[in-house]
Amino acid sequence: MGEFASYLVRSLLSEGRIVYEMVERQASGLVPRRIEKEGPTGLIVTTTAVRLHPENETRLLSLHVTDTRAQTREVMRAIAHSTRADFDLAPWIALQQWIARGEHRVEIPFAPALAERIPPIAVRLRRDFGQLLNLIRAHAILHQATRARDSAGRLLATLEDYEAVRELLAEIIAEGVEATVAPAIRETVEAISRILAAGSDEVSIAQLAQVMGLDKSAVSRRAAAAVQQGFLWNREDRKGRPARLCLGEPIPAAIGILPAREVLHGCSVDRGDSPPSPPLEGRTEAGSPGRSPSPGAHET
Repeated sequence: MGEFASYLVRSLLSEGRIVYEMVERQASGLVPRRIEKEGPTGLIVTTTAVRLHPENETRLLSLHVTDTRAQTREVMRAIAHSTRADFDLAPWIALQQWIARGEHRVEIPFAPALAERIPPIAVRLRRDFGQLLNLIRAHAILHQATRARDSAGRLLATLEDYEAVRELLAEIIAEGVEATVAPAIRETVEAISRILAAGSDEVSIAQLAQVMGLDKSAVSRRAAAAVQQGFLWNREDRKGRPARLCLGEPIPAAIGILPAREVLHGCSVDRGDSPPSPPLEGRTEAGSPGRSPSPGAHET
C-alpha cells in the first residue's frame, strides 16, 4: 500500500470510518466532494513483507506463518486426505441469525482488575487492550446461552471468555510490544550463535539453512526479521549481495503481559448453580431483554 492507502487504513482501524476529500469533474466544472465511509470493518492483510508501516502495525495483531518442517508435513497430510464432500451451511446460517437476534451488550466485571495487572510497558497496549476486551465480548456473545446477565440485561463475561482469548493472544500481544521474542526468531539467533561458536566469523543464509533444516527463503525471512529487531547484524550493506550475519543485541528475558486466569479469580461473575438465561426466550423481535437476570448471579 502507498502512503495514502496506509493513512486510510489507519483511519479505519482507529476511528471505525474513513473520511477524505477529493475533487471530481462535473458538468459545471471541478467540484470538491467529501466522502465518509462508516465502519466497523474487519481488516485482514496478508503480505510477504517482514513488517508493514509501523503506524499500521500498532493497530493490528500480527500472525506469522509457521515455516517448520513439521508444519509442512501436516499441511501435505491435510491436502492428501482432503475431500470435496458436500458441506451443509444451514446450521451455520442459523447460528448467525440466532446471534443477530441475541444480546450484543456485554459487561466485563473483571476488566478493571485486568487493566491493573497488565504491565504498561508500551504505548501500543492502549490499543491492544481495547482489542483484547472486544474479543472477550465476542466470545461471551457466542456463548450467551450459558452466560448470566446483569440487571440491565447485559451479558456478563466470565473468566472462561478471558481464558479462551488469552490462549490465542498472549504470545501475539507480548511479541507486539517486544516483551518476548517469537520462537522462530529465537531459534534462528541460537543457530547462528552455535555456528559462530564453532569458529566462524559470520554466517551465510546457505549455512543457516543447512543447520536449521529449512529452505533458504524461510531462513532469509527469519534472518531479516531478527536483523530488523536488532538481534542479528548483517555486515553486508550492499543490496543484492548475500547476507553476512553475526550476533547483535542479546535476546531479553520474556515478560508476561496477560495475567493467568487464577490471578483474576474473584474479580469475575460467580454463576454458582443458577440456570443460564436463554438469550431468545421471552425476548422481543428487536432483541431487547425480556426477562430478569438469572437468580443467584452476582458480582464477587
